[in-house]
Amino acid sequence: MKATLPPEQAETDILPVSGDTETSAVARVLLRKRLSFKQARNTALVTLALGLVLSTAQITIDLLDMERQSDQLVRQVLSIMREAAAESAYSFDQALADRVVTGLFEYKPIYRAVILEDFGNQLAARERPQAEGQLKWLAEMLLPVEKTYSIPLVIERHNQNVGELRVSIDRFLIAQEFFRRSGVVLSTGIIWTVALALILVVMFYSTLTKPFLRMSSAIAEINPLRPADKLLSVPMRHEDDELGLLAKTINEVLVQFDHSLVERVRAEQALRERETRLSGIMDNVADGIITLDEDLRIETMNSAAEALFGYANGEAVGQPFVTLIEERDWTRVAVALMACLRRAEEEQRPDNRAEIQGRRRQGEVFAMAFGVSQMRLGDRRTAICVVQDITQRKRAEQALRESEERLKLAVRATRSGVFDNSYTKSTYWWSPEFIEMLGYDAVDAMYANKLFDGLLHPDDKDMAQNQIERYLNGEVGDYLSLYRLRHRDGSWVWIEARGQAIRDETGRPLRFTGTMTDVSDRKRFEEQLMYVSTHDPLTGLPNRTLVQDRLQHALAHAGRKDTTVAVLLLDVDRFKLVNDSLGHQAGDKLLRALAQRLGSCVRAADTVGRLGADEFLIVAEDLPDPQMAACVAETILVSLSRPFGIDGQQLFVTTSIGISLFPGDGADFHALMRDADTAMHNAKASGGNGYRFFTPEMNEAAVARLSLEHSLREALEQGQFFLHYQPKIAMADMQAVGVEALIRWQHPEIGMIPPGKFIPVAEETGLIVPLGEWVMRAALAQIQDWRSRGFAPIPVAVNVSVRQIATPMFGERVFALCQEYGVPPELLEIEITETAMMSNLAYIADTLNEIRGRGIRIAIDDFGTGYSSLSYLRRLPITTLKVDRSFVNEAPTNADTGAIAATIIAMGRQLGLKVVAEGIETEEQLEFLRQHHCDELQGYFFSRPLPPGDLEARFLQPTGVLEVAG
Repeated sequence: MKATLPPEQAETDILPVSGDTETSAVARVLLRKRLSFKQARNTALVTLALGLVLSTAQITIDLLDMERQSDQLVRQVLSIMREAAAESAYSFDQALADRVVTGLFEYKPIYRAVILEDFGNQLAARERPQAEGQLKWLAEMLLPVEKTYSIPLVIERHNQNVGELRVSIDRFLIAQEFFRRSGVVLSTGIIWTVALALILVVMFYSTLTKPFLRMSSAIAEINPLRPADKLLSVPMRHEDDELGLLAKTINEVLVQFDHSLVERVRAEQALRERETRLSGIMDNVADGIITLDEDLRIETMNSAAEALFGYANGEAVGQPFVTLIEERDWTRVAVALMACLRRAEEEQRPDNRAEIQGRRRQGEVFAMAFGVSQMRLGDRRTAICVVQDITQRKRAEQALRESEERLKLAVRATRSGVFDNSYTKSTYWWSPEFIEMLGYDAVDAMYANKLFDGLLHPDDKDMAQNQIERYLNGEVGDYLSLYRLRHRDGSWVWIEARGQAIRDETGRPLRFTGTMTDVSDRKRFEEQLMYVSTHDPLTGLPNRTLVQDRLQHALAHAGRKDTTVAVLLLDVDRFKLVNDSLGHQAGDKLLRALAQRLGSCVRAADTVGRLGADEFLIVAEDLPDPQMAACVAETILVSLSRPFGIDGQQLFVTTSIGISLFPGDGADFHALMRDADTAMHNAKASGGNGYRFFTPEMNEAAVARLSLEHSLREALEQGQFFLHYQPKIAMADMQAVGVEALIRWQHPEIGMIPPGKFIPVAEETGLIVPLGEWVMRAALAQIQDWRSRGFAPIPVAVNVSVRQIATPMFGERVFALCQEYGVPPELLEIEITETAMMSNLAYIADTLNEIRGRGIRIAIDDFGTGYSSLSYLRRLPITTLKVDRSFVNEAPTNADTGAIAATIIAMGRQLGLKVVAEGIETEEQLEFLRQHHCDELQGYFFSRPLPPGDLEARFLQPTGVLEVAG
C-alpha cells in the first residue's frame, strides 16, 4: 500500500508498505558525496579532457597551416622583387636596391631585408623594430627558430648569379592571428563543457539521487526485530527497471531475515536449556572440565576445575588458557588444542591425552593429566579440556623410578654386573646392564653360560674355570677371580668376580650369585704406575730403577755365559749453554731428540736409559770382546756429530762417554756406575767429545780429588790460605800503580798447593763462594793496613768467580765490605775471566753495572782467549782489559800473534779502556808493548807475586812520594 506523499515526490519515491502515517525524513547527503554530482563531474571532466585534446589538435593544425601560408606569401613577395633586385645587384645600382628593399617592407611581417652582391658586400639593407606584446614569449616558444628567407639573384639573359636577397620575418606578428583564432576555439569548448556539466547534474539528481535517498530513509524506518512488518513499495514507473528490482530484492531479504530471527529465538531457548543441564552435570563431576573458545580463552570451568586451580566461581572466564599451564608445556598443549579445533568431524580422533605441569592461581606448579576433545556449536568450535591432579601418583612413580635408578647407578658406578646361576633349574643369567657394558644386546643375558665360554680370554679360561670349580667344591672359602672378557669391539675387559653360593644340607651348591666388576681402569692405572715408576717422563727411556734392574739381570746372564757387559755413561758437553741461551723448553726437545738418536745407535737387546739432567746410560750385553764397547762409543759420537734441528735452529752437540766393563772393573751395579762416572769425568776433563775406559789410575785421581775437596774445606776452617801480590807497572814511568791479589795454600802435610789445582775443585764444589769472600776480606784488610801505616793508596785487583757474582746481592755485599773495612771503592778492582763472563753474561750483566755504579773498577782477565766481542765491551761497564799471556809471549817472534796483541791494545785504547799486558818475561816483549803504547805491565820480568812485606819494600812508597789515581 502506498503512503500519502506530496505530489512532487509521488512518482519517484519508494516507501515501505505500512499503516504508519509518519513521514520519513529525507536522508541528507552532501553535494560532493551525491552520486549525481559525482557522475556529472566525471562526465564533465572527461568532456573537458576530450575537448582539450581536440582543441589542441585543431590549434596545432592551424599553427602548421599558418606557417605554410606565411612561407608561401613571403616566397611570392620575393619572387616579385627578384628581377628588380637582380638588376640592382648586376649594375651595382644602390638607389634601385633601396627602392626594392622599401617595397619589401610593404609586407608587414618583414622586419629586416638585405641585398648582397655576388662578392658578399651589402648593397642595400633596411630593418625596423619587431612588434612587442605580452604573448611574445609564447610566440617564441611555438616558433623557436627565427624565420629567415634567402633567394639567389640571377640575370637570366646572362645566366649569371649576381647576388642574394635575404629577408627575416617577425614571429610575433605571424603568431598574433594564431592567438586570436585559438582563443575563440578554447572559449567555445569551455562554455560547452560547463553547460553540459550543469545539464548532467540536474538529470542525474532527478533520476538517481532522489530515488536512492528516499529508499535509504524507508530502510532506516524498518524495525530490526520485526523486519517483515514494513516492506518497500515499488512505483509503477520503476516496476521493470533496476530501482524496482532492487526494492523487490530487499523485500525478499527482509522476509527471510524475519524468519531467521524467529528460528534463532527458538534455538537460543533450547540451547539455554541444554546449557543448564550440562552445567549441572559438570558441577557434579570429580574431574576438572574447562571449555575454550577458538582463541583458546576460557569460556566455562566446572567447580572441580575452579577448586583445582584456586579460582572463585566465574573468576577465570575470559582468561587465556596459558595462565593454567606451566611455560615449558604450553607449546605442545597449544599444538594439541589447535589440532583439535581444526579437525573435521569425519576425521578419526587422535589420542589427545598427556601428562603436563599445571599452574595454580597462586603460582604453585603441580602435575596433571590433560585431555582435549572438540565440540561444535553451529559453525563455532569449542575445545573441551578434562584435567586431573596426578601429583600423588607422580610422586609414587618418581619414588619407584628413583629406587630403580639408585640400584642401576650403584651397579653402573662400580662398572659391575650381576650373575645368577641356578643349578636346580639349569639357568644362567647376567644382568642386562653388564651385557650392554660389553657391547652386546641385553637379550643375550639369558644365555650367560655360553656367553661366558665364548668371551673368556684363552689364557684365562683354565684358571677361571678352575677357580669356580674349586669354590663350588668347597676347596676354598671365598670366590674371588680375575680374568678377561672380550668386548664387542675386540678389546679385552678386565673383570673381577666375587660370588656366594647357596648350598643344601649336604653342601651341594643350589645357586651361585655374585657380581662382576670392570677393573680395566685399575689395571691400566697399575700398568701406567709401573711404567711411570720405571721410565723417564721426558724421554720415555728407562730410568735409574729400571736400568739397575736390567743391568743386574744382564750381569747374572753374563756370569753364566762368561760374556762381557759394558756400561757407557754419557754426559752432554755444555748442555747448560743450551738451556741458558734457548730456554729449558728447547733443552727438553734436544734431550728427546738425543734419546731417539741414541736408541738408533745400539742393538735391540741393549738398554738406553736416562739417569737425570743430561746424563744417559747404555747397557750393552753379551759382548764377545771388551773392545766392542769402543765401537758402540764411536758409533754414538759419529751419530751425534750430525746437527739437531730444534725450533728452526741447527744445534751441534758433543758428549763425554765413560766406559766400565764387567767383570774386569766391577761386579755389581754400584761399582760399575762409579767407575763409568770416573771415566766420564776424565773424558770431559780432556776436552769432551770423546770416550775413556776406566783405569785404576782414574780411580786414584778421583780419590785424590775427593781428598783435596775435604782438605779444601778444612783449609777454609783452619785459615791455611794467604795472599801474595804481583805489582802492575805503568809504561810511562815504570812505577807500580796497582797490584793483583793472588791466593796461596800452605797445606800442613803436603806443603804448597798451586791455585791451578785447587781452584777448579772449589769451582765445581761451590766452595769458591766462601773462598772468594775470604780473599775479598783479606785484600780489603791489607789495603786498610797499608793506608794506616802511611803508604800511598794503591788499587788492589781481586779475581772473582762467576758463581760469586751470580749470588744474590753480590754488588751490595762488596760495597758493604768496603764500608766495613773503611776502604774507598776506587781502590778495589774486580777481575773476571772473559770466558767465564761470556758463558753467564745474562746473569751477571746487571750485577756488573751495579758494582761499577758504586765506584768499583772492573777488569776483563785473559782477554782474547774467549769471544772477544766488541758488543759486550760496549754494553758492560768495563774499565780495564788484561791481554792474555799467550799473546804477549809470542808477540815479538810471531807476526800473526803480534798483530792480534797490537789490535787488542789499540781497540782497548780506542774504547777508552786501560790495557794491561800479563806474563812479560823478556826485554823484547817489553819493547813490543812499548811500541804499541800499552798502559800497564805485569809479569816475572818485573816481579813474581810477593808477600806483603816484600812488596812494601820494593814497590810501595810512603804518602806524598807517589800519587796513584783512583
